[in-house]
Amino acid sequence: MRAVAEIPAEEVVVDTQQQPVAAPDAGIARRQARLVRLLERMQRARARKGRPAPTVLVESPRWRFAWGESERPMHAASCGKLVTAALIGQLVDEGRLGFETAIGSLLPDADTRGLRLPGGIDAAREVTVEHLLANRSGLPDYFEASAVSAASFRSAVAHPERRFSPADLLAAAATQRPVGRPGQRFHYGDTNWVLLGRIVEEASGDAFADRARTRVFDPLGMASASTPYDASRIADDLSGLDVAPFWILGREMSRAHAVSLDWAGGNVVATPADWARFLRGLFGGELLAPATLAQLTEARSRFRFGIDYGAGTQTLRWRTLAPFQRAPRPDPVGHLGFWAAHTFHYPGQRAQVVLNFHDHRSMQSSFLVHGAIARILASLD
Repeated sequence: MRAVAEIPAEEVVVDTQQQPVAAPDAGIARRQARLVRLLERMQRARARKGRPAPTVLVESPRWRFAWGESERPMHAASCGKLVTAALIGQLVDEGRLGFETAIGSLLPDADTRGLRLPGGIDAAREVTVEHLLANRSGLPDYFEASAVSAASFRSAVAHPERRFSPADLLAAAATQRPVGRPGQRFHYGDTNWVLLGRIVEEASGDAFADRARTRVFDPLGMASASTPYDASRIADDLSGLDVAPFWILGREMSRAHAVSLDWAGGNVVATPADWARFLRGLFGGELLAPATLAQLTEARSRFRFGIDYGAGTQTLRWRTLAPFQRAPRPDPVGHLGFWAAHTFHYPGQRAQVVLNFHDHRSMQSSFLVHGAIARILASLD
């Protein structure tokens, strides 16, 4: 296992069997050495549990660091929501819809008629694109269903051969109780993102996978990017699919048809380098108008302790997550994925951070590594 770090005028190569060679900046070298030791400890512990080494890629003008299978495509789970949000933002920029547009004017009745809201509120008339992006629609999350027969992680693990279409996912959501009135409260849920994916299709006239290819992947040069678990296109035999392994509830699922339940709420597979290209393009203004990007990144709600939610984006608040650290760390914007994937952009440092820990039970470890990376990036100011 190798890690590579780059600092101007000199390349620093770190091997897990050797000490890192001297770097021009001794402070960065010391912090990097601590990061390497942390990853080595984690790698040994993960190997005992049959888990691969963490995948880490950091790219910035002054420092580059790579660890693990950095050339292999990874399914980043809900990090793919950034792609869906970008596709919606492009439709806003094209004038095909607005953030305040009611979803009933964008979707056929079949997509919305089964969705329940309190007091008989009509979801088609009262839920807007903004409500969906910000997870404030009041609609339930189909992932939270308890029945094994429903569209949920339990169902996917119990029946990995199942395929889920967007209609299946919306039908599953229609069986659950709503969580509030539109705009009333934040409730993270993938039902919102299935509807957003359908809006992309209806407003553009393209299949979601095709739109992602022509408007995001190809323009940014994301040669490895794909949506292989799209229910309408998923192959009968996934044994040859080249995707880094990931575990859901203890079961390895990278070649399971049931991963199709993620659809527009995730489903994007790409190498860490291509995820970094996406982050550079999205936050560098290659995909969206500045005002549209600002709308997506403005924090509106608390997602978890130390994590705020905007409209398809998350912001990590390191001062809250690590209040006892003496040196402040910058707050990145991006998204987390269920099996401890991270795709985040650091505006001040022009840095991209991509992590994959392959298992939802590794989220704490992933944050320890990300925090160590954030400390190094803060020192580059």
